[in-house]
Amino acid sequence: MAVKAKEKKPNGAAKLKNALKTGDFERLYLIAGEESYLKEYYLNELKQKVVDETFREFNLVELEGKSLTPEALNDAIESYPAMAERKLIVVTDFDLYKAPVAYQKVVETILDDLPEYVCLTFYYDVLEYKPDKRTKLHKRLEKAACIAEFAHMEERELISWLRRRFRALGKTIDDSTCSYMLFICGNSMTNLIGETEKAAAFATVEKIGAYHIDSVCTRVLDAVVFDLTDAISAQKFDKAVALTGDLIAQKNNEVAIFTTIARHIQRLYAAKLNEEARGGEASLFELLGTHSSYYARQIVNASRKTTLQWLRKAAQVCGETDVLLKSSAADKQKLLELALLSMAGR
Repeated sequence: MAVKAKEKKPNGAAKLKNALKTGDFERLYLIAGEESYLKEYYLNELKQKVVDETFREFNLVELEGKSLTPEALNDAIESYPAMAERKLIVVTDFDLYKAPVAYQKVVETILDDLPEYVCLTFYYDVLEYKPDKRTKLHKRLEKAACIAEFAHMEERELISWLRRRFRALGKTIDDSTCSYMLFICGNSMTNLIGETEKAAAFATVEKIGAYHIDSVCTRVLDAVVFDLTDAISAQKFDKAVALTGDLIAQKNNEVAIFTTIARHIQRLYAAKLNEEARGGEASLFELLGTHSSYYARQIVNASRKTTLQWLRKAAQVCGETDVLLKSSAADKQKLLELALLSMAGR
């Protein structure tokens, strides 16, 4: 018996981009994802393409999820656009999957009977988009809406984007330095915009190098944890505590710091085991959950500074500390420092 091929789901982000080119807009959009820069960019593009600036006041309705009422949303949907074919309604941070009972009728309208003149967009800004795929609502949304999710770009795409950003600022940067910058500053485009501007303003020469990035760019938590783990594996407890203190001073939560340390230990352990088993790059990428060759090399190099025995002990300490952090009312910073001391003491 022939097996029916699984139907490939349409790429909502690609559909939205195409609609912006052709002007053939859907009646219902959900814009979400972890990359804030892209979400905001395409929402603004939607506003510019759908709404005529002359009648913007009448044909662009922006509603906040926290203060939204069924009546306000229903009125926005039912009122006709002024001197235009379409109107755009943007609802920010409203969870359709947890809509109160009072919204039932308006949700039914959204799913089944949106007027042709409406372009209704649910925009997930601060609120995380968490679809419940088990529900009938989700199945209906998949049919009725264009769900455009914007994840962080892959390393190759970000490198091209960084080079364009620096070029616009009158600077050049090579691929390897871009990879280093992504390692230090993370892959959030919103954050990278500010970091590129800082590096470009600081550099007195045309070409951006690692020195410029190290001098003025802010290191993300993951990058600092690399240094922190190197310190504890080298039994430099004072340096590890100092780095932890800096992270806390920067308003990083103790649990978030520990979670990043534990995840980093797990990746070091995985890289160590992969190397001893003579695993290839593909298996390493799968174990680390990354497609970045630069990041993978950094993990492998860091793992070579440790032993399997130390990594096993560190993983055990992480497990014990995780239980204490979740169940104890003790000082979380002290628990974190005790964990580092235990790891550093071998």
